[in-house]
Amino acid sequence: MAVLLAGLFIFLSTPLVVQGIVAWTTSGDFALPNGHFLDAYGGLLHGHFGAGLRRGAADALPQDPVMWVLTVVGEVLTLGASVVVGMWMRELTGANSRHGLATPTQAAEALGVPRLRNSAEVIRPDLYARSGRRGRGGSK
Repeated sequence: MAVLLAGLFIFLSTPLVVQGIVAWTTSGDFALPNGHFLDAYGGLLHGHFGAGLRRGAADALPQDPVMWVLTVVGEVLTLGASVVVGMWMRELTGANSRHGLATPTQAAEALGVPRLRNSAEVIRPDLYARSGRRGRGGSK
């Protein structure tokens, strides 16, 4: 759920960040719609950039089709970076992998086959439990 919310936040904030960067390159001032986010998103829903910005910063922006192309490029870059970070985090945490587990060959080399066979009921009680033994709770 947290990943979904973070992705939604990044997806929704990218047009405003692109708008701010383009305003910085054209007018020399990084411009975000401070306190006017609803106006800015309303303008974006109608296909217009610059809503919620100061007049000078909004006038310095390129035409809307250019801004939409830049926004799509920004979204693709953001998505690519998110995938790379996600794959890195998956590798780092070992999710869906066997980090820390030995293969059967490695276990046999480390402990020896006789010791593995003697300890099989402890290692894998679901497969090698001896029948007829009492459990911890008392009689059978």
